[in-house]
Amino acid sequence: MIVWIIAALTVISALCWFLISNRPLRLALGGLTGLALVAAVGLLSANMDNHYGMEQQTTVTTKPVYSMAPSNMPIGMIATKKVGPNNLVVVYKDHASDEKATAHFVPDTSDIVAATKQTSDYQQTNGDQAVVKTTTTKWVYKSQLLKDLFHEEGQDNTIHVSHVVEIPATWRVVSQ
Repeated sequence: MIVWIIAALTVISALCWFLISNRPLRLALGGLTGLALVAAVGLLSANMDNHYGMEQQTTVTTKPVYSMAPSNMPIGMIATKKVGPNNLVVVYKDHASDEKATAHFVPDTSDIVAATKQTSDYQQTNGDQAVVKTTTTKWVYKSQLLKDLFHEEGQDNTIHVSHVVEIPATWRVVSQ
């Protein structure tokens, strides 16, 4: 909406400067709309450059994962493959009843920007349940008014998404 406000202030300012014949009124209204225009452009620049009106918000979600090994195997396992400098593709089952394990955290090559914001890894823990912990950090608006002013449709404010598969120490990791 700030873009429409800037456009409207530009038109109103031009009309004030060119169409008002009374000099004191022209200077007052032209100066006022000009200052409002500069302020609106400054706010837009501050939002785009320094995330004015926004704050970082981090959310952590956990979801259980299941061994990729058949259910009759006494040991749990996952498979990993290194992709890029700080990513792993991890293979596991989403549900205990799944027949086949699926690959997770495969980078989306059609959206390189989103792919570079994601990292994935695994670590062994002392727990007895395997989980994937997803930590998402994104910019969120501090108020609905600021969101209405600055938000653009399709805008992705994600800073970073980190997936860590935490597996019990008894599980095995098959790496490629």
